[in-house]
Amino acid sequence: MKKIISLLVILLLCGCSASVEEEEIITSLPKKTFPSSNLLSDSDIYPAILDDYLFLENVMYVDTRDYLQFINEGSVAGFVNIPFYDIIVSLNEEDNGLYIMTKVEDGDKTYMLGEVGSFIPKYEESEEIVNALFPKDYDIVVLSTAGVESTYLLNLLAQLGYDYSRLYNAGGFSNSSVGYTAYRELEDSKYLVEHMELTGLTVNFNWDNLTPIEF
Repeated sequence: MKKIISLLVILLLCGCSASVEEEEIITSLPKKTFPSSNLLSDSDIYPAILDDYLFLENVMYVDTRDYLQFINEGSVAGFVNIPFYDIIVSLNEEDNGLYIMTKVEDGDKTYMLGEVGSFIPKYEESEEIVNALFPKDYDIVVLSTAGVESTYLLNLLAQLGYDYSRLYNAGGFSNSSVGYTAYRELEDSKYLVEHMELTGLTVNFNWDNLTPIEF
């Protein structure tokens, strides 16, 4: 009988010790394995583990999808919506955007679309506005439709002198890419903000107050 009681006590103690194991508390983003790359394929943060790195101090979380996508598809809690196209970048002089993203020939160097060096300011205030939107003393985590615009935005920031090691491509919210499941398709995501139904949205910006740069 004493042996049985002793065995039960040991089992109870083992069970108690297992139940009080503390989870690791994450207080910062992981150090980048490839500090000078903004590609999703080189990123240490991706949708499947994004939840582990949310709500950290001195980190800005940016979603670059357009406004309708952000509302109709849902979002991730803690992310601010700053559309990449028509706000930060355009693909031609006629459309709205602080920068034109294009192929750039500079002497012997060629910068392909979206690479560091391929962004041309459209206004004298363009860099000042980008610096105001994205604080340089913060780590910046960027989410987009499938991780492509995330790379583009981070490359723009790198072109403007931001520290590569503080720029993180978190991949895609809407569409999966090779090797990475989109955030909204994950079964165990904890911070998915449900979508709303919106058929139309008009957002107006006063670009007239900016000083155009002549090309």
